[in-house]
Amino acid sequence: MRILAAGFLSIIGACLPMFAQSPPPGEIALAYNYVRTNAPPGGCGCFSMNGGSVAGAYNFKKGLSLVGDLGVVHNGNVDSTNLDLTLVSYLFGPRYSLRRENRRLVPFGQVLLGGVHDSGRLSALSSGKSANAFAMTAGGGLDVVLSPHLAIRVFQAEYFLTLLPNNVNDRQNNFRLSIGVVIGLGR
Repeated sequence: MRILAAGFLSIIGACLPMFAQSPPPGEIALAYNYVRTNAPPGGCGCFSMNGGSVAGAYNFKKGLSLVGDLGVVHNGNVDSTNLDLTLVSYLFGPRYSLRRENRRLVPFGQVLLGGVHDSGRLSALSSGKSANAFAMTAGGGLDVVLSPHLAIRVFQAEYFLTLLPNNVNDRQNNFRLSIGVVIGLGR
């Protein structure tokens, strides 16, 4: 693990001279997602889900972007019950990035609204079938710019609300954590 961390830090260090001065017009982010959810009704009933997402961003002005995010997370054996659950989220909204000239660290905040689709045997127990419902995320993260067209998303942490049927209150307060790469598109 130490060798992997040292190698990762060496790559970042070697790329430091190539920092971008202004963001490209568009971005594609590919990320691993970890979601901590409380989908089973009653108490916490918390469990983890893993998956990934792809997000596209169009940079309007200095720091302001419009983001679209498509994510999928899954757990094949929720709390050792042999019940599975898959969530597909589709979210859109604004992002503000604190971009400064010749800075390699770019913090950002965003609020995304949209929907979520659930499927799997846990979903069928709660609502009788798969369902579509409102979803939103609110949070932020940090990108480390390696070159004009490449950045590492060190983290993205968000409150992830879903309003899926669960036979109790139809509300799930989740936490989503993501890491990945950001590829700049255009000049």
